[in-house]
Amino acid sequence: AEETKTDSDDLLEVCGEDVPQTEEDEFETIEKFMDSRIGRKGATGASTTIYAVEADGDPNAGFEKSKEPGEIQYLIKWKGWSHIHNTWETEETLKQQNVKGMKKLDNYKKKDQETKRWLKNASPEDVEYYNCQQELTDDLHKQYQIVERIIAHSNQKSAAGYPDYYCKWQGLPYSECSWEDGALIAKKFQARIDEYFSRNQSKTTPFKDCKVLKQRPRFVALKKQPSYIGGHESLELRDYQLNGLNWLAHSWCK
Repeated sequence: AEETKTDSDDLLEVCGEDVPQTEEDEFETIEKFMDSRIGRKGATGASTTIYAVEADGDPNAGFEKSKEPGEIQYLIKWKGWSHIHNTWETEETLKQQNVKGMKKLDNYKKKDQETKRWLKNASPEDVEYYNCQQELTDDLHKQYQIVERIIAHSNQKSAAGYPDYYCKWQGLPYSECSWEDGALIAKKFQARIDEYFSRNQSKTTPFKDCKVLKQRPRFVALKKQPSYIGGHESLELRDYQLNGLNWLAHSWCK
């Protein structure tokens, strides 16, 4: 690793040649159907990823199904890829790619039909509640495409001069972390990259032989949220969270 001092959540940097090379599947696998829509014909595939849309525009922009022919499209979360690589696909494009997991399409269609039947007979209040829940779900899914924290980088750099970054995604557990192309992450999340290297270079991160690790200080209860907690979004701890922080501090000082 380039740095011997790392933040507690950071991982050791991985040198590319030390990573075991797994044999890649010839065909992609559907992990989950995230959404569906009536979209413009051909507005599918790689051009519909969030970063492609931001760079080149949305191929489905301005589409009105009353004025031009459309087609049923599905937003796909691909296995082994983070949510920034989600794409809109049709049943036909999925078949053309010989993707795995097509059984999930049948299940999604069945569930969608059941939902539409329920909405047809539901009360206005239930329909409103359902729509509100869908909006909340959509907002949550958008968070999955935001880098919350970078916790490692590779020693090897690409031809463009960027290492790969190991990313923690907002709203998702650490088990969903993924390695991402450095140039791609730098375009939108340079602030997270700067924060990561700032932590790595911090002189306040203790070494293993640091005195404080051997002789614990006296516990002093926190009456209010300390200034070092909250981050760039100025988040505020709730009372029970502050109690939890005091419990952790008390345990540390024992």
